Amino acid sequence: MNNIFKEFDSKYEPKTLNDIVFHTAQARNKMESLTNGSFGFPSTGVNGILLHGTYGTGKSALAKILPQVFEVNNGGEDAYVTYVNVAQGGDNGATVIERIKSQTQLVPFANAYHYFVLDEVDNLRSESMSSLKVAMNTGVNNSIFILTTNNLSKVEGGVINRCAVVEFNAAASKDWLPKVRGILADYGITGIEDKLLLNIIEPCEGSARKILMAVRMLIAERLLKRAA
Repeated sequence: MNNIFKEFDSKYEPKTLNDIVFHTAQARNKMESLTNGSFGFPSTGVNGILLHGTYGTGKSALAKILPQVFEVNNGGEDAYVTYVNVAQGGDNGATVIERIKSQTQLVPFANAYHYFVLDEVDNLRSESMSSLKVAMNTGVNNSIFILTTNNLSKVEGGVINRCAVVEFNAAASKDWLPKVRGILADYGITGIEDKLLLNIIEPCEGSARKILMAVRMLIAERLLKRAA
């Protein structure tokens, strides 16, 4: 069998909010309101979105697409983004935060806003967290900060205060059914009962990574049987 999954990740990685499986309708509605302008974001000193929840639910995937969603909704095309995966150890992103502070002092050239995505922001050291707060203040009118964390309690209160906080936890297994069925249909696999699909999805405990891996295994199994 050829590598039928060569383009899988690029094809099924989220590109719009419709590609995201939210755990509640409230979370989806809040995100739509933040990005389409109806919430008046950014404004009143709030220019960050803080996504928090358990591991593997797709916070990072959502964070990556939000700048593009904002830019399109503001009449633009391609969003230019500063993306930082804040790792433990080293300077914990301190050098990058200083560069971000400098960038917020400039007028955005190609986009409606400067966009900064900080994944696992809780890994910042306390002094770097304070610098992030300053950067958010400096860019309050021209910058949007998108932050993710699995440990909300480790994010400094001043940063949280400058953010719209959105809980992003595991979606119910049944909410994954439309996406899973769509992927299976792309591979020519139809007619599988909901019960069987739920038996595959539920052990993944809402982890998007595990669910997509389980779907790949199901596709491979079905296509191998078909080829036998």
